[in-house]
Order: sequence, then C-alpha cells, then structure tokens
Amino acid sequence: MDAARWTGPRGVAVAQVRLTGAHRVWASFAGVPADARDALLATAGGALLGRGYYASAADLSADLSGVVDLSELSPG
Repeated sequence: MDAARWTGPRGVAVAQVRLTGAHRVWASFAGVPADARDALLATAGGALLGRGYYASAADLSADLSGVVDLSELSPG
C-alpha cells in the first residue's frame, strides 16, 4: 500500500493507514467496520480529530463538518 497523506490549515493532517496492530485496535474503538483493510486517520497537531479513524472520506466529512473542509487539504 502506498500511504496517502493530506495536510491542511491549522495543523490538520489526514493519512490513509493500514489497519494492523494498534491502528486496528483504535479504529475498532472508533467504529470502523472489522472488515475494513484501511482507514483515514485525522489529526491536528498530533491529536486525534473527532473519532480519529474513519472508514471513508464521507464519514470523515460528516463527522468533522465545520472542523475539516476536505477541499482545503492538499497532498503531502
């Protein structure tokens, strides 16, 4: 898997992560389905945003509307 990363204003970062080890455990607590192989991890300044782990961009956008505007994120 080539990890995808996006950054935005106010220290916001979103990364695609493979759900193994600790990522799997935290993602399950955040409600990511058990059959998901990857998730999006949303942070700001190193701290989790909202639930932190999201199964899709739609889930992330819905949960963090007003906090993260996906159109403001850029690759890298």
